[in-house]
Amino acid sequence: MNIVYVITGLSLGGAETITVCLANEMRRRGHHVAILYLTGENWFKDRIDRDIIVQSLGLSKNPFSLLKAQLKAKQFLKVFSPQVVHGNMVHANIFVRLLRLHCHIPLLISTEHNKNIEGRLRMKIYQYTDFLSDINTNVSREATTYFIQQKAFGRNKSMTVYNGIDLVRFGRNEDKRLKIRTQYSVSNNEFLFLNVARLTPAKDHVNLLLAFKETCSICPDIKLLIVGDGELKKELEEKVKELKLINNVIFAGPHIHIEDYYSAADCFVLSSAWEGFGLVLAEAMAANLPVLTTDAGGCAEVVDDYEYVVPTHDPFLLADKMKKIVIMSPEEREQLGNTNKDKAKRFDINSIVKEWEDLYLGYLQ
Repeated sequence: MNIVYVITGLSLGGAETITVCLANEMRRRGHHVAILYLTGENWFKDRIDRDIIVQSLGLSKNPFSLLKAQLKAKQFLKVFSPQVVHGNMVHANIFVRLLRLHCHIPLLISTEHNKNIEGRLRMKIYQYTDFLSDINTNVSREATTYFIQQKAFGRNKSMTVYNGIDLVRFGRNEDKRLKIRTQYSVSNNEFLFLNVARLTPAKDHVNLLLAFKETCSICPDIKLLIVGDGELKKELEEKVKELKLINNVIFAGPHIHIEDYYSAADCFVLSSAWEGFGLVLAEAMAANLPVLTTDAGGCAEVVDDYEYVVPTHDPFLLADKMKKIVIMSPEEREQLGNTNKDKAKRFDINSIVKEWEDLYLGYLQ
């Protein structure tokens, strides 16, 4: 098959990671694959298979750039002749639906990666353009149900397909643990919480910092490593100063080789106000880590253990769970991590790719 993945951008995030991973795996299965992204910088240059065509459509806020991007995409599809065009994220999904008005696309799939797409207008546009999409998917059962209830997705052509991860890539590695801890001056006997997330309102890092401050009351030497970047960076750095956590919290910035950081941690914690799937939870579980999360989006579906899921916006309940993990014996944490590693097998990228491949072929036949 000739498959084109269209995505809003290729910055570091869960939706972008899974799209690139899916494209790579489809190429390894012998399909001809291309990735078109609407705007921004490509952070995945070193992770995309060299046989995959990658092209920016150069979309900007200039109203004429939409027309220009549509024409550029139309010309590309005319040459590449795909059987499948698979959109990912709201802007890209709307873009490819409009593209179908003047392009031949045998199968068009719209995949959303979140429940919250920030605005009623976007939901309405999804609703009014639904007739242009053959199949709609979301990454959690909760999100799929919500989109159907909001009439953004047609019930009879919507389904849930979980995100997938490379279980081998995220396996625990003691050499990587030592490397990262040395890099950030964290000794091997210091307890290290890890958070991997964009520094945006959706991820609610203030919730995390308040919970971490409370957790420090029982163990003042613990550390929190935050990997990611975003518009709230300065605000969060100020919050760390306000909470007198400068010696405990480390902002590492964005990193493409995120697997190294999971190996360095003792527990992974996600404090999001809203989420789609919570890909980082599955990655952390594959790395044998205990995980804590808020009940945002599909996070509870991923963790599959409400003992370690707390309501959103409640730093005190989150702190209670963080304290529980800190005072566990190493053997208890190891057992919890091993259980999580087994659960992570549900998201093996090979199984998820097979599910997508069967979906493509089943529709086209």
